[in-house]
Amino acid sequence: MTAHFDILARRYRRYAEITDLLYRPWLTGVVGDGARALDLGCGSGRYSGLLADRYAEVLAVDGAAREIALAEADNARPNITYQARDLFDVTPDRDGRFDLVLAVNTLFAVRDYGRVLPHVRSLIAPGGRLVVIDVVNPPGRRPSWHRAQAFRVAAMMAVRHRSPAVALDVLRLRLHPTWLEHVTRNTPPTRDDCHAHYRQAFPGARLDDTLDRYLCGVVWNAPA
Repeated sequence: MTAHFDILARRYRRYAEITDLLYRPWLTGVVGDGARALDLGCGSGRYSGLLADRYAEVLAVDGAAREIALAEADNARPNITYQARDLFDVTPDRDGRFDLVLAVNTLFAVRDYGRVLPHVRSLIAPGGRLVVIDVVNPPGRRPSWHRAQAFRVAAMMAVRHRSPAVALDVLRLRLHPTWLEHVTRNTPPTRDDCHAHYRQAFPGARLDDTLDRYLCGVVWNAPA
């Protein structure tokens, strides 16, 4: 999976900038503040800076080395440490536990909630918080869904940004052969399955389906 993001690093950074308005307002209201934060699957660091404004120390990891290079070039902060690492390489023994663990468009891609969610939970300090935005399958998805979704998002972003040029940037990523290969192989869970997995791993988690038809927000506070 990381090879795809290395190939598409710059296009995906631009796409992340365009679609930021779907994510940042919600994240700003839930990430809290504290001493230590972890950004899992940080990409080019688009939300690492948000965490650095709220937390004294931020560890931001991503498996794609080119994404980390972009993050270090564009979103460097004295209190952010960027590392090219697999999320399973981040462990309590090696890295300690965190007051916040953030994962945006990351955990669903592991395709093994039974493994990844308990691992993520182990990284949260007592009284800490998990904040996740995960991708879900919309209802009625068909084989042609990825191309139809590309044009849906392109049109939506062009309207939101009041710029037709934005639509072209969206399509440059979402119709790229490497991206289509990636998303065809990496099928997100249904919304119901997503809910079930998070509720099992994080009892009492707040699930938010208002961000977009293909996104699910999760907030969970660990017992003190």
